[in-house]
Amino acid sequence: MKIQIKTKLLLDGLVKVKETLDKSTKFPICTMIKFHVTKKGLTLTTDNTVNSTEHIIKTTDQELEVFEIGSVMIPPLIIDIIKKMGSGVCITVSDHPNEESTDQRLINLQSIDTKIKTEIDMQGISAVEFPKFISKKGKPLLTLESSHFIAILSKTVFAASTDESTPIFTGVHIKQNDGELIFSTTNRHRLARASYKTDSLVEFGNGMVVSAEPLSKISKLINSNKVDLYNVDNRLIIQSGDTTYTTTLLEGTYPNIDRIIPVTEDYKASFLIHRTELLASLEMQFILKGDSSKGGITIMKTNPEGSIELTSDDTSLAAGRGEIFINEFTGDEMSVSINTKYFIEALKAYQSRMVRVVLTGDLGPILIKPEDLNGDVQLILPYRSSKQTK
Repeated sequence: MKIQIKTKLLLDGLVKVKETLDKSTKFPICTMIKFHVTKKGLTLTTDNTVNSTEHIIKTTDQELEVFEIGSVMIPPLIIDIIKKMGSGVCITVSDHPNEESTDQRLINLQSIDTKIKTEIDMQGISAVEFPKFISKKGKPLLTLESSHFIAILSKTVFAASTDESTPIFTGVHIKQNDGELIFSTTNRHRLARASYKTDSLVEFGNGMVVSAEPLSKISKLINSNKVDLYNVDNRLIIQSGDTTYTTTLLEGTYPNIDRIIPVTEDYKASFLIHRTELLASLEMQFILKGDSSKGGITIMKTNPEGSIELTSDDTSLAAGRGEIFINEFTGDEMSVSINTKYFIEALKAYQSRMVRVVLTGDLGPILIKPEDLNGDVQLILPYRSSKQTK
């Protein structure tokens, strides 16, 4: 195997596939990156047995030249090496000189940058035992504009649980309902739901649950105009341009969160508030908390005259109080104890100028909705606090 390629083009592909490298040593071959070269181009693949990524660099890019086809597994160290090889590199793979090392390969890297004279030899292994990448079949389950796919993920993935003892809650539930694609997450203390209207919907039963962690990473790597989603052999396949991601679907029944979300009319207090003003005040409360390991608790008290008051429930460094004017207040004077971190993350999920906050009771769910999107909602359960004003 022998190729010559621009380092920027190669690094772009390596960055896309490195997220699904296996960090354990249970399957050593999965801790490496597969380089597969044909006359059509170079394919980079990683697989950690749960998630996998494949990125194709075509010879039509004119920054890749193929001299000899072949395959090899290369350690991820190559990513840092390529960064120091200047504008381009020549990669040559040959059999190991030691005839007893039948699985070993000798990899030679030479910079083709006239200003840099660098040559590196490193060890690789045969790619024969590497898992076969799952291919998409038939028409896509869904086709979405990339910007919409990224936006709907940014509003939901952060609210999923990280507790592996309840794996179903570590996922994003994807379903369809009346022409809407609905993404939902919950960790039992908070909930996020976002919807997107699309004509590209195919029936897929009760939906599917996909681990939130890989989806979060994938959303940051997508740079194409659209994404195609496939469901093949209990795996979600996400096609984005020349990059394909796969992740194993989670098993189990996702709870019916529609029953958890109270109707908007069933509230004790409701108001519109400037999102950035509320966010800044809560971030100050979060700073004052000092120990942010549990998110901190803030008391939110409504004032029927047109404002809310935010105070720290407990702090080891300083005490703070903030007052913010609100619009369209209806309901009673009341106070609730909120998880400051959860509330901050919920507000950051939106871009709208105003958000509506709905309080359903001292210990009832708190709803946060963007002013301009009726289908999106964040739900946070309040705490019982000794300092809470009744």
